[in-house]
Amino acid sequence: MSKFSTSASVALSSGLNLGGNATYALSGKTGISAFNVGASYSSGPLFATVTTASKMSQVNVGVLYTVNSDLTIASTTTHSSSKACDVLGVGGAYKAPFGTLKGKVGSNGIISACLIKEVAPKVTLTASGSVAASDLSNFKYGLGIVM
Repeated sequence: MSKFSTSASVALSSGLNLGGNATYALSGKTGISAFNVGASYSSGPLFATVTTASKMSQVNVGVLYTVNSDLTIASTTTHSSSKACDVLGVGGAYKAPFGTLKGKVGSNGIISACLIKEVAPKVTLTASGSVAASDLSNFKYGLGIVM
């Protein structure tokens, strides 16, 4: 056994969850080799998370907001000493009468969308596509079915 890892979390009645993990190296350079913490908060239509990575040198923030029963929006960002704010993605989901539409714009310039439709009880059909905003001629698409 070269390392020992442990984690712990606690859920509070206020909608707040806290957690953390640590890894202790038992061979080579012994001692704490990794550690991170995280928290999430949920209240009404808002759900937010804050987690750390790379020995707490990076902070990841995620936010999801339910506008109404048909529309949800979300975003994820990363913050570190090398880059103050890197928006990884912004997206949303809309429950339309003809199916659920989902869309996302990533920081890499990729625009993605899909339509999910229940075609029979417990059978969904998904049509998806993505394209780089810098090259609209290279459209990628796909079709999936889940039974």
